[in-house]
Amino acid sequence: MSALSPSTNPAPGTGIAAAPVGSRYGVFLNVEDPDSDPRDALAQTLLTGELAEALGFHSVWVAEHHHSRFAIGSALMVLMAQLAARTRRIRLGTGAALLPLNDPVRVAEDVAALDLLSGGRMEFGVARGGPFPAQYRHAGVASEAEARERLLEALAFIRRLWREDAVDFDGRHYRSHGLSVHPRPLQQPVPVWLASLSPEALRLAAQEGHGLMATPSADLAKVAAAIASERSARPRNWRFAIARFFHCEPDHGRAVAHGLAAVRAYPQLMGVEFGAQGRPPMFRPDADDDTILANAVIGDPAHCAARLRLLQAQLGPHLLLLKPAVHAPAAAREALSLFMQSVAPAV
Repeated sequence: MSALSPSTNPAPGTGIAAAPVGSRYGVFLNVEDPDSDPRDALAQTLLTGELAEALGFHSVWVAEHHHSRFAIGSALMVLMAQLAARTRRIRLGTGAALLPLNDPVRVAEDVAALDLLSGGRMEFGVARGGPFPAQYRHAGVASEAEARERLLEALAFIRRLWREDAVDFDGRHYRSHGLSVHPRPLQQPVPVWLASLSPEALRLAAQEGHGLMATPSADLAKVAAAIASERSARPRNWRFAIARFFHCEPDHGRAVAHGLAAVRAYPQLMGVEFGAQGRPPMFRPDADDDTILANAVIGDPAHCAARLRLLQAQLGPHLLLLKPAVHAPAAAREALSLFMQSVAPAV
C-alpha cells in the first residue's frame, strides 16, 4: 500500500504506508443531471459523498465542468464546501479544478478556507479543461496550448500565495505586486495532483513532488508505460492515482450490460470534442466490449477483484478512484457499497 495522504504514517523501514484497505480507494464524482432535475442531481452527489465516508473510502473527488446540461459541477468550491460540512474524516479532492478558467487568487483563497474548515483534508487536483472547447471559448482561452500555459502558471502562483508574504509575480497571464492572501491553508503544503500524464506534467511532478492522476478514459496500456520509468526513478512513496469507470452488481451479466451501456453513452452526454490528442480507445465508435472492460472495473465482485489485482500488477501502488459508470445515483451507491463489502476485502 502506498502513502496516499500527508496524514498517513509510513511503516517503519519501508517508506510505504501501513494503511487500512479503504485508503487505497477513492470515489470520483461527476455531477450528472440525466433527468434534467439539477436540484436533485446536486443533492444526490452530496449523498454519494457522504456514503463514501461512511463506507470507509480514503477520499472523494468532484469534477469541475461548465456550460453543460448534463455535467453540472460548475460551482466546484461550493460543492466542496458542502462536502466538508457533511463529513469529518474523508479526504476531499478537487478532481480537478480547471485553473485556466478561473481567477487563481480566488482559487487560492477558496482552497485555503476549505482546508481550514475541513481540518486539513483538502487534496488539490488541477487540470487544464479537457476536450471541451466551449469552456475555453467562454473563458477567453484561445487554445489547448494556452490552457496548458495558464494551468502551469496559475499553479505556481497559487503555491506561492499559500506560503509567502507580498508575492511579486510576473507571468505571461497572471501578475501581482506585493500580494498576500489570508487565511492560509492548514496543511503546508496542500497536496497537489496533476490530472495529466503529459511530458510536462511528468517533469513538473518529479521536480515539485506533485501527485499524478490518470483520467477515467485514459488507456491503461499507455498509462502503465508512462509511469513505469517514473516509478523506478522516484521515491517509493510517490503519489499516483488512476480513475476508472466502475460498476458492480452480484450478477456479472447484468453488471456488464449496465456498465457498458453507461460508458458508451458517456461521450455524447458529456459533449466531448477530442482534438489533436485523439479519442481514447474506449470512446471510439467501434470500441468492442473487451476494449471498454479492459479499461474499466465492471462486473460482479469476483471479476472486479480480479481487475484490481491486475491494476496492482500493472501500475504498482496507487490510489484507485472509482467513477460510477451508471447515471442513476441509487444504483451507483449500491455498487460502491458492494465494492467495500465484497471487493476491497478480497484484494
